[in-house]
Amino acid sequence: MESNSKSKSITNIIHKQRVQNVAGTMAIEGLTLSEASRRNLDRYASGQANFQQIMAELKAKYQRAK
Repeated sequence: MESNSKSKSITNIIHKQRVQNVAGTMAIEGLTLSEASRRNLDRYASGQANFQQIMAELKAKYQRAK
């Protein structure tokens, strides 16, 4: 059980580093990552949502805004 906890901890660290790398790359290009975009990136990178789910949510959000 302890190794499973270590594995999840390492996976979490890698996940956070990847999100930071994306935000850093965007910053180099003069772009900022909004809090909502960061949450979606977190959800995608962690497997909580796939690309299609996130796109459907964004389409629904912006269709309501019209």
